[in-house]
Amino acid sequence: MNLKKILPIFLSMFICFSVAAQEVDDDKIEKLIEEIEDLREELDDLKEKVKEDAAKIDTLKVKEEAKNNEATEGEKKKKGDGKVILLSYVNFNCTSTAGDTKVGFGLGRTYMGYEYKFNNGIRIKAVIDFGKPSAIEDYNYLAYIKNAFVGWTRKGFTINGGMIQTTQSALQEKLWAKRYIMMVFHDQYKFGSSADLGFSMEYKFADWVKGDFMMVNGEGYKKVQKNKGLLYALGFTFNPIEELYIRLYADLNNSGLSGESNIYGYSALAAYKSDKFTISGEFNMMQNYKNAKGQNKLGCSVYGSAKAHKLINVYARYDLITSNDKWDINNDKQMIMAGFELIPCKYVKLSPNFRMEIPRAGGPNNYMGYLSCYFGL
Repeated sequence: MNLKKILPIFLSMFICFSVAAQEVDDDKIEKLIEEIEDLREELDDLKEKVKEDAAKIDTLKVKEEAKNNEATEGEKKKKGDGKVILLSYVNFNCTSTAGDTKVGFGLGRTYMGYEYKFNNGIRIKAVIDFGKPSAIEDYNYLAYIKNAFVGWTRKGFTINGGMIQTTQSALQEKLWAKRYIMMVFHDQYKFGSSADLGFSMEYKFADWVKGDFMMVNGEGYKKVQKNKGLLYALGFTFNPIEELYIRLYADLNNSGLSGESNIYGYSALAAYKSDKFTISGEFNMMQNYKNAKGQNKLGCSVYGSAKAHKLINVYARYDLITSNDKWDINNDKQMIMAGFELIPCKYVKLSPNFRMEIPRAGGPNNYMGYLSCYFGL
C-alpha cells in the first residue's frame, strides 16, 4: 500500500477521534457546571433557611423578653409602690425690732414616715412630726403622730380614715409648696390644723369639679379629744380650665360644752398655676374664735412665684390678719415676704428671704432675714 495514501487516512481518523474526545470532554464539563449550579442553588436555599430560622429565634427571644417584662411589671403592680418620708426644715435667722437684733439657727420641723400604695387603690401612710410646741418655754422637742391613716380610691371616689390630712388647706399647701419657709395662712395664724383624727371623703363629679366632706375632732393632731363636739367641713374645688383653680370651703366646729359658742370657718380661693408661674389669693374668716362669741378673725393671703431658671424660683407673699373691734389688736398685723429659692437637686432646697411685719397696734415694724433650708427624700 502506498504510504502517501495511508497517511492521510490515518490523519483523518486521528482528527475524527480527537474531535469526538473533545465533544465527550465538553459534555462532562457542561454536566459538572450544571451540578455546580445546582449545588450553588441548594447552598443559597440553605442560607435563606438559616436566615429564616435565625429571624424566628430572634422573634421568640423578643417575645420571651416582652413576656418577662410584662410579668415583672405585673408583679410590681401587684405589689404596689412604697416610699420613705424623711424631711427636715432648718433655718438661720436674723430679727430686728426697734434696734434690738437677734440671730440664731432654728430647727423648724422634722418628719419621718412611710407611705405605701397598693394597686387596688388602697394607701397607707404614717408620719411622725418632731417639733417644739409653743406651750413649752425651753428647747425640748416633742414627737407627734402627724399622719396615721388608711385611704382608698376608686373611680373618682376617695375616702381616708385615721389621723388624716385635713381638707381645709390641702390645695393651698400644693399651690404655695414652701412649707419649709412659712406655713400657709390657716396653719400660720391658727385658723385650723393641717392634720386631725377622723375621716374625709372626696368625689370627682366631673373633670372640672369635685367635692369633699370631712368629720374630725377639730382640735388638731397635737391634742386628744377632750370636748364632746366634732368639726364638720364641706368644700368644693372647681377647675374650669387646666391651670385655674377656684375653691370654696366652710366648716362648723361644734363645741359640745354649754357656755361655749360653736366656731364657724369660711374660706375662698382663686389661683392660676402653670409650669412657669403661680399666683394665688385667698380670703379666710373665723367666727367665735376659740369658742368666744362675737370674737371674729379674718384675713387674706396673696402669693406668687415664677421660674427664673430651671434651678431658681422667685416668690413674694402678702398676709393680712385682723380681728373685729380690735379685740386681738396685739396679734393683728400685715406681713410682707420676698425671696428666691435655689433647688440644686430634688433632695435640697435653699431659700434666702426677707420678711417685714407691720403691727396694727402701731409701734416699730419687725424686720427678719432668713436662710431657709429643706432636706428630704
